Amino acid sequence: MAIQTINLGSAPSGAGGDTFRSTGTKVNENFTDNTHAASRYVGEGSGNLLQTGAFGLGAFQSEISNPFKNLPTAELRKTRFISFKDVPDVSSGSGSAISLPTLSAYTNNYLIGTNNGDLYHGVSTSVQVDPSVRGVRYGKILSGNNTTIDSNGFVKAASPIVQLFADKIDANQEALEQEPIFEKVDVGHYLLKNTDGFSENGWYIEMPKDANGNVLVAVQYQQLEDNTIEVKTLAKKFDEETGDIVPNLEKPRDIPAGRWIDIRLKELPKSEIEISNTPPEFQQTNLAKAVEEALKDDSEQ
Repeated sequence: MAIQTINLGSAPSGAGGDTFRSTGTKVNENFTDNTHAASRYVGEGSGNLLQTGAFGLGAFQSEISNPFKNLPTAELRKTRFISFKDVPDVSSGSGSAISLPTLSAYTNNYLIGTNNGDLYHGVSTSVQVDPSVRGVRYGKILSGNNTTIDSNGFVKAASPIVQLFADKIDANQEALEQEPIFEKVDVGHYLLKNTDGFSENGWYIEMPKDANGNVLVAVQYQQLEDNTIEVKTLAKKFDEETGDIVPNLEKPRDIPAGRWIDIRLKELPKSEIEISNTPPEFQQTNLAKAVEEALKDDSEQ
């Protein structure tokens, strides 16, 4: 039914307008017809009009620690957005979770969050079971922030990465924070100074190879006491006794043009950012502080 509009009649007496009864009838129809917004309650219940903040939409939300494991099943069966923090599976982190219900007994929940600059996704399993045994699987999303493409075209885990060329270095943003210094000592002899040295976690150096997987030049490297990284590139030769391809120490060679050696550095410590749990509308402003100080001065007089 269309929304009923009250006829106010002619001013100033209201002549020709609705009577008291006909006005009441129209108001009653507007409030009892469930296709009209005026007939609905505001909230998160079935048939309610959504208010700001319902199901996490349009308002500040308090963070929930590890929501897929800690929230009641009834809450996870609702389609909603959730702010979360302290997910032990990814060593803390914070972000947003999306709860997408499917069958009445099961709910698929998808999470997207960040930790130390990396992006994570998570999927909950069987949320109808007790939260203490509820399964959540997390995975790191690979991106340009945490991977690099080496000189052979392969994707590798990355943190601070320096590409060592024959006459220069290129570095990603994390590596530039250490302000690395390049020095070419001689043909095939390079120094990378002013860094924290090689990564201590996973790979730390990758040599350029040909299509068959053979290194283009023999490479020798070491980390000096002051964390300077020394790299030497040399011609290769066949060792008749061992049958191995070994460096020819008498024939240094520069890194081939257009190719480079990938060096993964040790990461700098990351400072923890403390996030206030106080909603923005309740956080003290400069004006509030000034009023507080003025009231304090008045009370002391």
